[in-house]
Amino acid sequence: MIKFTLVGVVLIGIFVCGWSCSGPKISVEEENVLAALSHIQQSLENNVSYEEFVELLQQAKIEIDRIRSNAENNPCFLGAVDKCYAFYNTGSRAWQQKMDTTDEARKNDMDLTLSVLQSRAALSIQLANNCYEN
Repeated sequence: MIKFTLVGVVLIGIFVCGWSCSGPKISVEEENVLAALSHIQQSLENNVSYEEFVELLQQAKIEIDRIRSNAENNPCFLGAVDKCYAFYNTGSRAWQQKMDTTDEARKNDMDLTLSVLQSRAALSIQLANNCYEN
């Protein structure tokens, strides 16, 4: 009888710890934000046009604003998402400057800037994902 009670207590303890220690779960809205940002990253890797990039960025902003209106935001996730969006937004301005200039050195500078910002955005997406890993 004592063995059954002990086993029951251990199983309940494992269940409760597994339930409460698993941490927060990603919401559907947050998954949509990650999907939008990941889609931008994939599109950049597939040589998307500037116009398409700006459109994808606007769509991601809508998704980000949607989660921002939720009072129960995960600060880790939202911080990483905000950084990612800022990198992409700055990248859009660098891309515009690259298109507007005729100076080859300036174009090369903007290419380097875009490359660095894209890398930082990819890292921010990974950081956002890590906010929900156990």
